Amino acid sequence: MSCLNKFVKRNFLWILLALLLAGSHLLYLYLLPASVEDIGYAALLDACLLGLFFFLAWMGYIRRVKKFQKLLALPIPDQIKVPEPVDDIEQLYGQILENVAIQQRLLEDQTQLQQTEMYDYYARWVHQIKTPIAALQLLLETQKKDVAKDAETILEKAGKENAVLENLLEQQYTQNMEQFSDMEEELFCIEQYVGMALQYQRVKSESKDYVFTQVSVDKMVRTVIRKFAKLMIRKKIPMQYEGCRQQVITDEKWCAFVLEQVLSNAIKYTKHGTIRIRIEQEPNWLYIVIEDQGIGIRKEDIPRVFEKGYSGYNGHEDKRSTGIGLYLSRQILEKLGHTIRIESEVGKGTAVWIGFSMKQINVQD
Repeated sequence: MSCLNKFVKRNFLWILLALLLAGSHLLYLYLLPASVEDIGYAALLDACLLGLFFFLAWMGYIRRVKKFQKLLALPIPDQIKVPEPVDDIEQLYGQILENVAIQQRLLEDQTQLQQTEMYDYYARWVHQIKTPIAALQLLLETQKKDVAKDAETILEKAGKENAVLENLLEQQYTQNMEQFSDMEEELFCIEQYVGMALQYQRVKSESKDYVFTQVSVDKMVRTVIRKFAKLMIRKKIPMQYEGCRQQVITDEKWCAFVLEQVLSNAIKYTKHGTIRIRIEQEPNWLYIVIEDQGIGIRKEDIPRVFEKGYSGYNGHEDKRSTGIGLYLSRQILEKLGHTIRIESEVGKGTAVWIGFSMKQINVQD
């Protein structure tokens, strides 16, 4: 609907009344009877007055519309500053909008409070659950030592000549160690999922928990590799990393979490083959590339792997896949000003490129 049509619709009764008054005036002159010249002059005068009336009303309407259009161009918080109402209807509209804005602010404050409480709860829960996890890890280590010590004691008492007992003990010891390794792996997974839950809450919160510093890429990568060393040894997955000397501007804690998620996926989906971490440089960019020789990702799944909860074909095969790790990774990297992309081919493996801008940045405390 054009602006003129809206103007006519808004002022239809006033326009109709003005036309009726002008028509009544001319009819009155005709019934007097007045001369044709007088009636023509009166018609011309009425037309001029009506034209002036409509022109002034139209200009006022247009100025009002432009004020509101400029208001719409402002940020949403500033749009509440509407022009002064010119009649009771506009004043009522303004009060309604003000009430809606107040209710919206109350809802936002309530939502923010709920998010803060939820984040605090998850943070406390994570820190509390770490205690029994650490205790279980300590108990496992103690049990492993006790089993080994008991096996040595029994062998010493039985003597080396009892080959049958020695073989049985060796088989039992190997079986126990495998079970301990299984439990350690599951505990490690629990610890990873607990950390992911906390990071998810942090990413979704409004807090700016970022500390940008000059970080050694080599130190950060090696720390992540050490964390997964036992898991890779148990799965017999070789790791190739030659080291580097480059440094980047980033938050080491958040960036390490992303590297852990990518490396965890590489280990999870690599049954046979090698995982390789290398450094690539392009003009103004440095990339940490994590390559695996795993099952790969289908072409149609690649554009969606960063979506929340999307696990793709591989995720349906692996029932424990949550579809959260890569989603969190991209969210974190975007907040840090970094990039991430994936190249993959089914049956050959996957390469994840994490990019850091190397343009000069002033880092201040």
